[in-house]
Amino acid sequence: MTILKRIASNSAILSLSLFVVAACGISAASLSGARVRAAQEPADVSFVLNRVSENPTTYSLVISDTDERVISGTFSLERLQILRAIMIEAEKFAMTSEAVGAKEPITTRFMDKQEPAFVCDVQKIGMESAFFLIIMTDNGRSTLNAGRLIRSTRREQGIFFDILSRLETILPKLPARTVK
Repeated sequence: MTILKRIASNSAILSLSLFVVAACGISAASLSGARVRAAQEPADVSFVLNRVSENPTTYSLVISDTDERVISGTFSLERLQILRAIMIEAEKFAMTSEAVGAKEPITTRFMDKQEPAFVCDVQKIGMESAFFLIIMTDNGRSTLNAGRLIRSTRREQGIFFDILSRLETILPKLPARTVK
């Protein structure tokens, strides 16, 4: 078992919660005084996630937007399973009313301390949760305004949900863990 650390912050409040996670060894932390991102509509974004023919345990991920920005990299199955686990935990958290800003958004960061290539920030204000994916590849680090979730209606929009769905489709299912 590993400990999941999640720190939510805004200018007035810093709260630390410890969670026990049996499955994936995810550690999440948010920076105190994290910059507040505008809750603007994300640009039209598309992605391709395909197996590399030369190595069936490696996948190529290409994300592009209408402003001709591109994020691309190759990732092993193990690394993509970590991305999926991070995204699942971020989505679960986004659906809760925990750490929600009333006047300013509160940002909570999800990441794995052994896998720095993937970070997911969940920013909450009112009934809206916004997702930001930070992906590090050989070409550098890119932040993607990945979508949002309206908690009251569970309305999802954005590439975050498309990527998570694709990961669920292509990756082997993780075995269910039993508690002893």
